[in-house]
Amino acid sequence: MRKLTIVLLVATVWVLTSWAQENSRVGTCAAQFLKVGVGARAAALGESGTAAPGITGLYWNPAAVAAVDRLSAFFSYSSMYAGLSHNFLGLAYPLGAGSTVGVGITYMTSDDIEITTVDMPQGTGAFYSLSNYAVGLTFARYMTDRLSLGITAKFIQEGIYREKARTIAVDLGSLLDTGLLGMKLAMSLSNFGGNMRLSGPDLRVSHTRWPEYTGNPTRYADLSTEVWPLPMIFRMGISSSLVGVDGQLAKSESNEVTVYADATDTNDSLLRSNFGVEYVWNNIIALRGGYRGVVLAHDEYETYNTSSYAAGVGLHYAVAGLDLTLDYAYTDYQILGNTQQLSITLKF
Repeated sequence: MRKLTIVLLVATVWVLTSWAQENSRVGTCAAQFLKVGVGARAAALGESGTAAPGITGLYWNPAAVAAVDRLSAFFSYSSMYAGLSHNFLGLAYPLGAGSTVGVGITYMTSDDIEITTVDMPQGTGAFYSLSNYAVGLTFARYMTDRLSLGITAKFIQEGIYREKARTIAVDLGSLLDTGLLGMKLAMSLSNFGGNMRLSGPDLRVSHTRWPEYTGNPTRYADLSTEVWPLPMIFRMGISSSLVGVDGQLAKSESNEVTVYADATDTNDSLLRSNFGVEYVWNNIIALRGGYRGVVLAHDEYETYNTSSYAAGVGLHYAVAGLDLTLDYAYTDYQILGNTQQLSITLKF
């Protein structure tokens, strides 16, 4: 069984590696905030959250939401580089008969940014801030006692100053509990949808179609900006229990050690591998570590500072029928600096 786990991990990475393109795709999509991972637990595991059941599936894999058995709320806050903050709020409610619905809101904001012009390159004294968000509605269902499927429909808006771009998209996912020593397999496709085009009042210009004729009226027109696709993300993930009730290496009811691995392929980025390990003591304290790196790169510039290491802790406490989980993660992005993420999960 241990050999099977290794084979599946290698196969997951190899399949996506075979899909890598020869030409660089970096910087060819809009709505980059959709690629920022959600939840301190997943961040501490190197963003290998595809095969982790629970409410965080609202972002990582909609099929994972089927495992939510009580009304649950989730909030995640990430303090990022360059004055950016990334936040996520989610709610999930089980309908019974193996079905669960949920709603997730992702939003990214920035510190105030001073407006500059050609005539005033040092700043005009006016400021604006970044405001991007996505709202998704999720439905997940157990098709069998071990296989769950899920879908999320979401509305996405990206804006800069007074210009906005909007579209809709869907996420699809599956999660299979193999029943073999705590092993789970998962796949998800995120941000499959329309294109984005900026529009707004600052793109309005005056135009005289026939200036050579006296009395020709001035008309107003809107500049047409380029159309950009969404960052579509395909993930394959696996998790396996090494120590625990179904542990491959040892059986234990008070100690759990689980390993996670994801392969992530995005239509505007490099193929990545994500790995994480989690130790849980008595379902109270969790220690985590992870790595996020590049599987394939086409030149030295694409590999520079693209890997990152992460670590984190978690605390779970239950009282009077209320479950509270606090998670913290620290990620080192090398030249970009580090990020810290805090998340809270409540089960009522």
